[in-house]
Amino acid sequence: MCGRYVMASPASDLVALFEIDETGADLPEPSWNIPPTSSVPIVVEPQPRDDAPPTRRLEAARWGLVPAWADDVSVGARAFNARSETAASKPMFRDAVRERRALVPADGWFEWQKHDDAKTPHYIHGEQPISFAGLYAWWKRPDGAWLLSTSILTTASAGELSAIHERMPVVVSPEMRDAWLDPTEDGEAALEAVVAEAADAVAGLSVHVVGSRVGNVREQGVELIAPLNPA
Repeated sequence: MCGRYVMASPASDLVALFEIDETGADLPEPSWNIPPTSSVPIVVEPQPRDDAPPTRRLEAARWGLVPAWADDVSVGARAFNARSETAASKPMFRDAVRERRALVPADGWFEWQKHDDAKTPHYIHGEQPISFAGLYAWWKRPDGAWLLSTSILTTASAGELSAIHERMPVVVSPEMRDAWLDPTEDGEAALEAVVAEAADAVAGLSVHVVGSRVGNVREQGVELIAPLNPA
């Protein structure tokens, strides 16, 4: 986890919910089945220059972090998740933990529960969009263009989710979002804080089994998140 999620709410909803000041160009279309390396919306609050006030932005980013020192964009394919236990010390993620923290909006995410040789997909969601703790980086392409990329932090699963999969994304509660985004906050302390309350942040989420179609990254549509056997 997290290897597939849903972000189908319109950008206008995200602007209101996350108190966005500016919206970037080329935001991705709604998707009910987002795999790594896709373009996804993220919320960032870069360090302001001089005495300018902070500006919270909604931007499009490639899911799979590509650090500034990378030789090739392909390194991001294996960096779509970052383990919260080691992110602050790993060269791939440590600079982003310090000063480039993001929120990754999501309507919910999918997880597969293993039963012998079978895997059953579940959909985990709230009543409105939630936010994953994310990291971001800028990478300069060979043609001189800049690529914004992101990774989702994970932690040990809690509560009902621990019976489905051993890992879950770090969900950031609304009360913690400002501190997590603030680049002047100590990054390691901010990480410890969101991980410490991650179990509470997922406690009110709903879980239900969905159909196997979601396993195919080419599948799309709201029916992917419908309960397999509705009551």
